[in-house]
Amino acid sequence: MKKLSAILPLKTKGRHYSDNIARCDILFSSLRYFSSPDIFDCFAIIVPDDEFNDMQHYAQAWADFPLKIINENDYFSIFKEFSQRHQIRGWHRQQIIKLSAPAFIENEYFIVFDPDCFATQHFTYDSLIIDGKALTHYEPRSREEKFWCASSLLLKLPPHLERNGMWWTPAILSRSLCLNLQMQLEKIYNTDWRRVLLSHYTLDWTEYTLYWLNAEKENLLEKYHISAPSGYKTLHVSKSVWFAHDIKKWDSKKCFSNDGKGIFSVIQSNTHISPRYVYKILSQYFPIHLQPYKKKSDFFLKIAEFYSAITRRFLKLLRRL
Repeated sequence: MKKLSAILPLKTKGRHYSDNIARCDILFSSLRYFSSPDIFDCFAIIVPDDEFNDMQHYAQAWADFPLKIINENDYFSIFKEFSQRHQIRGWHRQQIIKLSAPAFIENEYFIVFDPDCFATQHFTYDSLIIDGKALTHYEPRSREEKFWCASSLLLKLPPHLERNGMWWTPAILSRSLCLNLQMQLEKIYNTDWRRVLLSHYTLDWTEYTLYWLNAEKENLLEKYHISAPSGYKTLHVSKSVWFAHDIKKWDSKKCFSNDGKGIFSVIQSNTHISPRYVYKILSQYFPIHLQPYKKKSDFFLKIAEFYSAITRRFLKLLRRL
């Protein structure tokens, strides 16, 4: 049976991470219903050291999947080189983890999840990997211009904002293309590629824009990626919930209907829409089991993260000046 891997960077402590266990319950419930755990050869969940033991406990609810719970310390000791809190953005941290997937998965293709993703249509391996290429959702680069420009600056490449590029999580990446990107960053900067990204924390680079721009330069996109051919469903629904006000206009029936055209959707976690509210909407379409969990909400941690965000914005402003 043909299989692919999956990767999920996860935090359960911090400003808006405390409900991520419930979001994972929704994600895994949707994958069970609309596909099968057997589609995955390895499902890697990467967590910080202080959350590792808790995650081993919570992950028992998803044990029918081929889970591999990974302690960040085992692969990302380089994070400790950047000891000032503002130097490592949680956003960039999880992006580096995604690009590091070749270190702990073996399949050529792996699908990247965040806790706020969920399936909306039935799918198989052949729904996602078509003619040996990864199903990819395209959007105009001009839609997120600053990310493409930041990554192009880092790679010393033109951003080509007039073109389309790959869209955000969930996304399917190639192991070979990730390794190629790592090699290219190390060639340009003559140091570990992760150190390159971590040291440029005032730039709004993203994992997908870096990945895509480098693969484009190498003329490898058509070898590894494909848009949905006629008769296939797209990777994403036409409209997800990226902002809190979007939930009022989001047509869940359209996403889950037999005529639905997209396999995955997102109700973004930083909208602060509660998992219970998401459960109320989605449980009419597939069975969901929410396990009890302890909310890791630390007031002083939130203050520290807020301080870090303000510091980074100030440093970004200085860089522009």
